[in-house]
Amino acid sequence: MFLAPATAVLAEALLQRGRYEDLQDAQSAIDRLAAVPTDPGFVMNDIWLLRLHALLDQAVGDEDAYRDYRDRYRAMAKSLGFEGHMAWAEAMT
Repeated sequence: MFLAPATAVLAEALLQRGRYEDLQDAQSAIDRLAAVPTDPGFVMNDIWLLRLHALLDQAVGDEDAYRDYRDRYRAMAKSLGFEGHMAWAEAMT
């Protein structure tokens, strides 16, 4: 249950630092989280993955992919009623 938020802390710190190696390490952390098997209906990893993919795409300058992940993140946060994620998603420009 805590793997996704812990991965997010690591990946976001790496993305903020922004070196090429950091972006690669953030991608690796995101990939590892995506590979973790979960039970059907467990959405915690999914919502964090949408956020992290959006932030990574923004960091590497892929605006189309960023907007797609950001919009999907917003929609999922809203549909689940996750207020914290809803606020974070709305703050993503």
